[in-house]
Amino acid sequence: MTSSGSSSPATAGENPRIVAIGASAGGLSALEALFKAMPNQTGLAFVVIQHLSPDFESVMD
Repeated sequence: MTSSGSSSPATAGENPRIVAIGASAGGLSALEALFKAMPNQTGLAFVVIQHLSPDFESVMD
């Protein structure tokens, strides 16, 4: 974040900020709530890893 409290995308020479989030099959609603509450422009890159049982039908289509 910048000193004004807002963030902007990383530019050349800056280290990008990457956020990794892990969730089990039951965590989809929490992930949806998180991203709905986030501002559109965070300056962050998100990597989401969701663990699903092989017999679980995914709703992430």
